[in-house]
Amino acid sequence: MPFELENKPVAPGNIVWLRDDSVLKGVSTPRIHHKLNDLPSKGEDFIQFCNEIGFPLLPWQKFLAIHAMKIKDDGRWAHPEIVVLLSRQNGKSTFMALRILWGMFRNGEKLQLGTAHKLTTSSEIFYKILDMIETNPKLAPYFEKKFESKGLQEIRLIDGTRYIIRANNNASRGISAPSTIHLDEVREYKDEDVWSAMRYTQMASPNPQIWIYSSAGDQHSVVLNKLRERGLAAASGSTDPIAFFEWSAEPGIKIDPDDKRFWKAIAQANPSLGYT
Repeated sequence: MPFELENKPVAPGNIVWLRDDSVLKGVSTPRIHHKLNDLPSKGEDFIQFCNEIGFPLLPWQKFLAIHAMKIKDDGRWAHPEIVVLLSRQNGKSTFMALRILWGMFRNGEKLQLGTAHKLTTSSEIFYKILDMIETNPKLAPYFEKKFESKGLQEIRLIDGTRYIIRANNNASRGISAPSTIHLDEVREYKDEDVWSAMRYTQMASPNPQIWIYSSAGDQHSVVLNKLRERGLAAASGSTDPIAFFEWSAEPGIKIDPDDKRFWKAIAQANPSLGYT
C-alpha cells in the first residue's frame, strides 16, 4: 500500500517527518481485513453523530465504522462479532467511547456491557464517557445518574438506557441480554472463561453485537489468537460473519530509516500517525 504524504504544515504532535519535509500519514485501511461487502451501513449515521457532538472521526475510524456497522435486509447486524486490532495510542479507546455513546443516544441500545482484564482499564473508558456526557449540551440533559460499587460502574439515562462495566471475574453475573458488549485489551485473556460467559448473556438479545478491541497479542492470548485465526480465514473468503480489522506492519521489516519499507510499516501499524 502506498504512503499517504502531504506537503503542508500540520500541528505539532506525534508526527514523523521524512527527509524531504513531507508528513508521513498513517494508512487508514487495515493491512488485513475480512472480505468487504456492499450492504448498507449504520456507520454513516455514527460518523454524523460524532460530528454533531464535536468528536469528528479520523480516516481509519470512519473506515472501521462503515465496514463494521453493516446491516442485513432484516435490519440485523451483518457482523455480530467485530475485532479491532491495532497499536496503542491510536484512538481505539476514543472510538470505543463514541460507539458506546452512539448506542446509548442514537441506536436505541438499552443495555451495553463493558469489561477488560483489569477494572481500572474499563474505568478509564467509563469516566471518559461520563465526561463526554456531562460536558456536552446535547447529551447532558438526558443523563440521570452514575452508580459505582465494588466491581461495578453504571451510567444511566433518564429513559433507562444503561452502560455497565464489570470486573472480568464477574462480568456476566446478574446481566441479561445486553444489546452490545465491549471487550478491551483481549490480548490479556489467557483462557476462555470470560469470553464464554459474556457470549452466553447475549443469547436472548434480538440483535446482539460484540466489539473486541486489542493491541497485538502473544502465544498466551488464547481468545485473541482464536479470533485472529477466524479473521484471517474471513480475509481469505470464508463465510464466517466476523468483521476483522488489523492495522499492522508487514512482517520481517527491519528498522532502517533509509528504507521506504520501514516507513511504510510505521504507517500501516499506526493509522493515526500525522493526524493526532
